[in-house]
Amino acid sequence: MPRLSSQFVLALMLCILFDAGRTQAETPSHAAFSDAIGPYVQQNCIRCHGPDLQEGDFRIDTLSTDVGGGPSVNRWREVIEKINNGEMPPEDEPNLPSAERNAEIVEWLATRIEEGKAARLAKKEPVSFHRLTRDEYANTVADLLGVRFGVADPSGLNEDAQWHGFERIGSVLSLSASHIEKYYSAAERILDEAYPTRPIESKVVRKRALDLRGGPSGQQIKELEEQGLADKVRVDMWPGHEIRGGRPGPDSAMLKNGGIFKVRIQVSGLKPVGGRAPHLTFYADKIDRLLFEQDILAPEDEPTIVEFTVDLPAGGHSFQLTNDVPGPSNLPRSGRSGQKPFFSLQDGRIPWQIKLTDEEGVPLYPFLIVDWIEWEGPLQPSDVTEKRARYMPAESGDMDQARTCLARLCEAAFRRPVETDEVDQYFQIVESEIAAGSDFRQAMKTGMLAILCSKNFLFVIEGDLEHPQANLNDFELAARLSYLLWSTMPDDELFALARDDKLHEPDILQQQFDRMLADERAEKFCHDFPRQWLQMHKLGMFPPNKDLYPDYDPHLERSMSGETFAFFQEVLQKNLSLREFIDSDWTMVNPRLAIHYGIDGIEQDQFQRVALAPDDQRGGLLTQAAVLSLTSDGTRHRPVHRGVWVLQSVFGKTPPPPPANVDAIEPNPVDSPKATIRMKLEAHKHDPNCAACHRKIDPLGLAFDNFDAIGRWREEEVVAQGVGANPPVDPSGVLPDGRKFATPHEFKQLLLADLDPFNQTFIEKLATYSLRRTMTVDDREDLAAIAKRSKDADYRVRDLVKALVLSDLFQKR
Repeated sequence: MPRLSSQFVLALMLCILFDAGRTQAETPSHAAFSDAIGPYVQQNCIRCHGPDLQEGDFRIDTLSTDVGGGPSVNRWREVIEKINNGEMPPEDEPNLPSAERNAEIVEWLATRIEEGKAARLAKKEPVSFHRLTRDEYANTVADLLGVRFGVADPSGLNEDAQWHGFERIGSVLSLSASHIEKYYSAAERILDEAYPTRPIESKVVRKRALDLRGGPSGQQIKELEEQGLADKVRVDMWPGHEIRGGRPGPDSAMLKNGGIFKVRIQVSGLKPVGGRAPHLTFYADKIDRLLFEQDILAPEDEPTIVEFTVDLPAGGHSFQLTNDVPGPSNLPRSGRSGQKPFFSLQDGRIPWQIKLTDEEGVPLYPFLIVDWIEWEGPLQPSDVTEKRARYMPAESGDMDQARTCLARLCEAAFRRPVETDEVDQYFQIVESEIAAGSDFRQAMKTGMLAILCSKNFLFVIEGDLEHPQANLNDFELAARLSYLLWSTMPDDELFALARDDKLHEPDILQQQFDRMLADERAEKFCHDFPRQWLQMHKLGMFPPNKDLYPDYDPHLERSMSGETFAFFQEVLQKNLSLREFIDSDWTMVNPRLAIHYGIDGIEQDQFQRVALAPDDQRGGLLTQAAVLSLTSDGTRHRPVHRGVWVLQSVFGKTPPPPPANVDAIEPNPVDSPKATIRMKLEAHKHDPNCAACHRKIDPLGLAFDNFDAIGRWREEEVVAQGVGANPPVDPSGVLPDGRKFATPHEFKQLLLADLDPFNQTFIEKLATYSLRRTMTVDDREDLAAIAKRSKDADYRVRDLVKALVLSDLFQKR
């Protein structure tokens, strides 16, 4: 596709930047400054930082008393830092305040600053712009044009900025020149795939085992073909064995234009007694994308055919097929197949090769046998073909059809009706491109490119300068609902109801909620919301040390997150209570996670609900391996981080920032008795500037000290160095309100005994995700009303989400 003129690109960029620079809602009110900290400032600060004396050129009495929203936010942060560090008030100050009082002041100031930040992020303007996240962009493009664009590929879109784990906050998702260039490039590639220059021929290509394995010479292959044995050769894949390069895939010509492809692999999988099943992974190297993975269990003489669909961008690709399980390598001489073709385990092995089975034919290792790989594509599903035909004239040169198709694309892409003058600007681009010598189809693609780069497509826009109103109109409501439950654009039924101005009617809105939640696209909500609420992006941020945690691998990490998403989906779809998130007598596991948890009898490679026995020590979100791992680092568990996570995710509170230059927890000295991390944390409590906050945070994290850095249960803490036996774990604690617990289970029961704080937190997190902005004190009345409806419905999660959708809060700008 020819690139647009530089003048047009510049105008397009400026249009997007100018219109997208606005944000959203109101500044919160808070407790009176004069009552909360005025006496403290007067007694401890004014003498040295007031009208008569300004030590360090710092004057406190002239700072804005609107701590979080006024112009003195950074100065108040300095005050927090000075008090935290013990520098202020100075030790020679008369009537020095207690450490507890200092902690109260720091917490009050930090809370006001956090509230002010939330208010700024939620500031409302006459028109609000919420940029699509890159995942929403991919989903929307797929629904619009049937192209699955790889936004996370190296050449995809920039990562989205986050606020407390949420990626959808409109005022945080800024727009830079880099974003615009990425959007421009993405739109070009999307349109080239949807409307290729030449017709695309779909074909089937099969790679035999001989094509995959390497080894035999050309003469040997010729001999095998003459003997009729070429198609009977198989690839024997040891643990860790990789088939890579271009061999697992077709030639580059088949993938030149990108598109949708179907891949089939005939394979057997042999599992040793009591061991792991072989695990097939299929990976695209250049775009750094895992295309498929599955445990394979199939006898050698009864191979199975696995089939999956992949969306690949245009260009050359190389692939890697792996038996991704630990075990003896196939690389040493004793493991290689050498020049001898492999047909069957019954043929035996070359004497110097490691045996694959025992004398009874029982596998000794997780082992794969691959017969062939088959590619089919690019595919043109009928629904995709029909979708694309709506926006490209059937007859070349028909300008009336061109205008109609552009208007149709504008309405779908902008998620609302469009005015004639809006269509005119894109139609004029097509006319000017034709006048400049472009053929009709390319001119149409240039007009479509401008639509896909428009602010109206890239942003969810709410409000109208010409007709300001407090509530969303039905098209805005349709978009808010579809991006909540499906993370994509509204479908035809939502559009039709919006055109008829019926969607806002309570009965209709409830019916649509039920319909959409029953749709398979609701899986996106079950993935995206818990991922952001629980800050799952932190999982794997610090890869566990291989020497300390040799059992940890990428498959286990993906299984950890998969449990959390499957658990959330089960609670939502079965309309279970919020209590299940705190504690449950069941969870969702696949075979890999079952091994990690020590649960037997899980063979089928999918997440399935299993009952938990009391000695499984699991249940709810708090003891899931994903949560326990994301609050750890690569070497050890981190009780303080776990406590902060519980404080934020369960109680909806953010602790004040820690003092600067706090000493890190040092490794245990080699000549000292072995000590737990809990014992070492006690040292922080002796510092009065640390003690007040740690008393609130530490018990929430220490409650889970029975779990190590990758979420395994333990009774003692393994200490690498020091003298004596490893010390026993102590998960006991006391909550700030005085309630005591001795075990993780007892801690969870205390949370269940007072579920209202968690109910309020969950609703606020859900509202933040839904409305794409932070919640402020001005939203408290609406949030409280939803919380009451949730409590009246016994905290059932599906009913809670429905209560939000039907609420005034969800339907207001």
